[in-house]
Amino acid sequence: MNYQTVHLNIKLGELNMINELKILKKKYEEIMLSSAKIESEYFQTVMSSYAYKKISKGPSINIRPFDFQQTGFKKGRDLKALPKVIDNTYVYYFDSENKILLTENYGETDNFINREYYFYRGNCIESIYFGSGNSGVGNVSLLIGIKERPNYWVTYATYGYAIWEYIYNDDILVEINVKCKEHEQTELTFFKTCFEYNHGELNKIILKYPNGYEVQRYP
Repeated sequence: MNYQTVHLNIKLGELNMINELKILKKKYEEIMLSSAKIESEYFQTVMSSYAYKKISKGPSINIRPFDFQQTGFKKGRDLKALPKVIDNTYVYYFDSENKILLTENYGETDNFINREYYFYRGNCIESIYFGSGNSGVGNVSLLIGIKERPNYWVTYATYGYAIWEYIYNDDILVEINVKCKEHEQTELTFFKTCFEYNHGELNKIILKYPNGYEVQRYP
């Protein structure tokens, strides 16, 4: 997919998170100047180029490791067509190389659709999320590293930003170190997302905060 916004310059091994956040912030602000026009261009590009799509009731495909599980969801049920009760329906559009170009998430009506577009360059996946209606761009994000084992996820959003660092043990994701900050805040917030397995299958996801507070997010 091609688009007329600033290209990111990522050098793995020399990652400067503050610099990447500045780049994402600049891109976010540029898109906000004409978000409806840009989102329409992205949508038309996908509709004219995608090879096939998949539909599910509930999320069923992760771009980031255990993405929907971290929000408490189990894998959604595959569908052949959009259901009558559209709420929480997901549509994934793929190119001929089986890469996801666009994710649509339906709300209570078929007029309420959140869309996230994906752009692939080397070992990075950039995503741009648009809320339904005239809410504009919600966030601009960058996933750094191969899809099966990313190193970082950096996102700049309407209300703040976050940096995720993925920690592995023998290629198994065991922890995500997260630091985030709302734009109005002066202090960073830190927490860990910890993954537990049973015979190689994901068993639990637990958020752990520096003050000792824990909350189980999955199942």
